Amino acid sequence: MKKRGLTSFVFLLAAGMAISGCSNNGTSGTEQKVERQSKEQVTIKFWHRWPESQQALEQAIKEFSDKYPNIKVELPAIASSQYGTQLQAAVASNDLPDIFANSNAVPVDQLNRLGLIRDIDDAVQGYKDKFYEGTWTEGFTTLNGKVYALPHFTPRRYAHVLYYNKNVLKNAGLSEKDVPKSWDDLVAVGNKIKQSGSDVYPLILGIKTDWLASGYLGQMATAIKPEVVPNDGFNLKTGQYEFDSPGYVESIEFIKKLQDDKLLHPNSLVIDYREASSLFAGGKAAFVIDGTFLSSELQQNNKFNDFGVAPLPTKDGKPQYYAFQGETKATLHVSKNTKHYEEVKLFLQFYMDRYYTKQLELGVEGSPIVDQNKTVKIDNPPFVEAQKIQDQTFVLSPHPFTRNRAAVQVNTELNGKKPKETVGKILEGYLAGQVKDVKAQLSQLTSGYNKALQESIDKVNKSGTPVQPSDYQFPNWTPLQPYSTDKYNELKK
Repeated sequence: MKKRGLTSFVFLLAAGMAISGCSNNGTSGTEQKVERQSKEQVTIKFWHRWPESQQALEQAIKEFSDKYPNIKVELPAIASSQYGTQLQAAVASNDLPDIFANSNAVPVDQLNRLGLIRDIDDAVQGYKDKFYEGTWTEGFTTLNGKVYALPHFTPRRYAHVLYYNKNVLKNAGLSEKDVPKSWDDLVAVGNKIKQSGSDVYPLILGIKTDWLASGYLGQMATAIKPEVVPNDGFNLKTGQYEFDSPGYVESIEFIKKLQDDKLLHPNSLVIDYREASSLFAGGKAAFVIDGTFLSSELQQNNKFNDFGVAPLPTKDGKPQYYAFQGETKATLHVSKNTKHYEEVKLFLQFYMDRYYTKQLELGVEGSPIVDQNKTVKIDNPPFVEAQKIQDQTFVLSPHPFTRNRAAVQVNTELNGKKPKETVGKILEGYLAGQVKDVKAQLSQLTSGYNKALQESIDKVNKSGTPVQPSDYQFPNWTPLQPYSTDKYNELKK
């Protein structure tokens, strides 16, 4: 039965890590146990999917190997675009590496049900309370109160920001004071930049990276209809998906206006986000939209430092946000079949102590451990500013998982039923002229998601686990304001 379950699960795969704080005392017991064991070489296999982390990981692993010469950590270079396929093959053969990155299409609940991962509660002992509030969320990083996923980055990640090229602004007679705060500002500044050179454009986007496009469109949309969270287009007031909200529609139409007015670099439609950032660094555009992780890539890959970071421009300059609901998207799992768990545990504790600080030192991303972000010295102004904007953009928002644990099972069912279309792909089709009515296309996507959600709720209910559509509705939530534990308790009364 398990083999049949693994095989069928492969077809659900498409394309992690929540643990705890840092304490030198937490590693001593594990170190002593490892020291008592054989001094023969032990090899730990570690798969990840974050190219921006490669340098920090390599440096941290070298330090670990110097400290523990009998433990070798294999870190193969895996193209992020190929990670899902490679993980799929490993799941099918039940031959996962000792440590591996999560995949968005593989919920932790599903991996656990298939018997593929183990809890790492003892590895995070002494660290857990040091992580950001909301990190240890049922269905994301924990199951039945035990930790199954360790954060790789700060969970307050994936806020989108506007990067600006200081040289392009200067050549157009502009300064950092002219960085746009609203859509009208972007158009006005864009027209001035376009006049400064025929091959220089105000904005460049890597439209081919549809997940990034879906993200920044959703975030800009919150300035128009904040009830719809940018993470997944879900209206937390109605308990329904709403990709056809005015926020999404108007945001896509604005990008189309930039294209029509020749304020969007014409290559945007045929390149991915890394090609876009290279052209931005090369002075071909004044602005690019990306995640906060771009700052390190511009510096390391493009050897470019003359840039600044600002919040995304929104319609009328109104406030925007990105919802933090405990969904730590970049995490690590440990294979249940690992033969070297003591060494794996030692490495994970070193990871929390050293990799987290290493990525801060290199300007890759913030740490999941709060105090490390305050104490590690960072001489990288653009990275610091990006982190500041990201932190201000995140708002703790309600999530059905916290209200009813059965929603975790619903999510697992929903994972295989979601439409393949995305907001990013609809944007691409609209700019290419293949989509004529963007509102109608978004409405179709909305209907597909809501149908899949209802089918998933029905299936979980039939299995004997009670869950209702009302579990997805939060009438006492005020968008743009943190949703506290007390708010969940109000709904129970």
